[in-house]
Amino acid sequence: MHMNGSKTPETSKTISSTIKQFMAIGFRHRNLVRSAFLWSTLAALLIIYFFGLTFESDFEVLVKHDRVDPAITPDNNPRPQLPTDSTATTIDITNESQLLISDDVMRKTVDACPMLLWGEPKWYSPALKAVTGIIPGYNESRYPRAVSKLAGAISPNVVSSTGLMQIQYTSNDPVQSQCVTNNLSKYYLEKHLDVNRMPRVFDFFAQQTEDYRKKLAQAESNALSFAKQQDAVSAGSQVTLAVNQGAQFEADLHTAQKSIQSTQQRLGELTALKASLPKRDQTQVRVFDNGTLLASLKNQLNTLQLDRVTLAAKYDPSYRLVQEIDAKIKDTRAALAEAEKSPLHEDTTDNNQVYQWVENQMAQARSDLAGFQAQAAADAGIVKAYHDKAVAFDEKGMTQDDLSREVKATEANYLLYLSKREQARIQDMLDERRVLNVVLAEPPTNPAQTVYSPLLLIIIAFVFGAFIACGAALIADYLDPSFRTPDEVREFLEVPVFASIPENGHEVPAGSTRNGL
Repeated sequence: MHMNGSKTPETSKTISSTIKQFMAIGFRHRNLVRSAFLWSTLAALLIIYFFGLTFESDFEVLVKHDRVDPAITPDNNPRPQLPTDSTATTIDITNESQLLISDDVMRKTVDACPMLLWGEPKWYSPALKAVTGIIPGYNESRYPRAVSKLAGAISPNVVSSTGLMQIQYTSNDPVQSQCVTNNLSKYYLEKHLDVNRMPRVFDFFAQQTEDYRKKLAQAESNALSFAKQQDAVSAGSQVTLAVNQGAQFEADLHTAQKSIQSTQQRLGELTALKASLPKRDQTQVRVFDNGTLLASLKNQLNTLQLDRVTLAAKYDPSYRLVQEIDAKIKDTRAALAEAEKSPLHEDTTDNNQVYQWVENQMAQARSDLAGFQAQAAADAGIVKAYHDKAVAFDEKGMTQDDLSREVKATEANYLLYLSKREQARIQDMLDERRVLNVVLAEPPTNPAQTVYSPLLLIIIAFVFGAFIACGAALIADYLDPSFRTPDEVREFLEVPVFASIPENGHEVPAGSTRNGL
């Protein structure tokens, strides 16, 4: 029994046989191995010489948010803060990487580095230019090819969880690498400034500020002129004052109207009372006969009777004169009888005190009524005057409010654009002093050494040549149809081989690795 890890004699013999076989293959194809090794190593060295000795120049860009440009908005609201999470940083870095490889930046870099068009000057460069100049359109397409090739050679790499962006460029010429990174960083910063800088913003805001300053002065002048011309220093206050004064006089008017109504009602009641009252009161009544009238009638009757007696003595009763006297006597007697039936009445009267009081009250009421009516008429005129004045001041107030709103709006716009102009001035100063959100964290490096060590590349070239040589020998041996050992004969014919005749005439036992016929 054998312990684990130890090699048995059979295993050692197999390994030794395999090595011998490989060595035999090498010896059998030594010329091919020599040629393959030399040519492949030479090719590798040439490739290393022309393409393997590369020089890398890089620089680092830091994307940050130290500077926040104000937003151009129609108001003066503060701009919201930019997010500071990794997503925003990734988006910013992506934008900056696209700016870095933009076409105009590439073209400016190619213009600044002519070796990108023709390569590093060599002894054959003039001949190459002459030959390529003959080809139609070749030189014209060289420029866009150089731009495209440069864009493909630029490799921006983002450092994880940071705002750093590494830009690397590799070429066979250290001068070319240095030129490309220097100009690329320069034109990239200019591109960033051009993209993020708002052109002629200060001039725009300065012009708007001056325009609104003139409009503000004109609006204030219009408001002052209106106040002077319309006597409306404060139309709103004057409207309130006029309304209050009008309300007071309107209250007085209502009071006067009530007084007129009550006075008219009282005057009507007094008039009705006066109509029901006598003007004078009867103080004494005396009844007596009219003696003078009765005496006169009696004397007249006596005289008529005497005349009748005289006439009756002379004339006949049918005589006309006698009849006339009889008629007069009859009338006198009738008048005397009537006088005796109608005695004289003597009434004594005096002024009625109630009647006089009613007349005095009516006179007072008429006087009060005239005063109340005059007061009502005056109050109505004053109320109307204050109403008209309030309406006029209200109309003036609306115009004055319009002028005031215009002044306030113009002043707000003027202050807004004044603030915007100052912000634009600050941004221009920051742009002039290159205060940007991207900075060169590391300037372009000087590629003094190649990316890979020349000694290491030479060693790799020799190793490569050795692998090519071994591969060529193995392939040649695999493709060779002849039998080279007795073992190959035995394996192919599946019969035992007891002896073989070598090419040099010496016997080779079975299992040997020497060539046989």
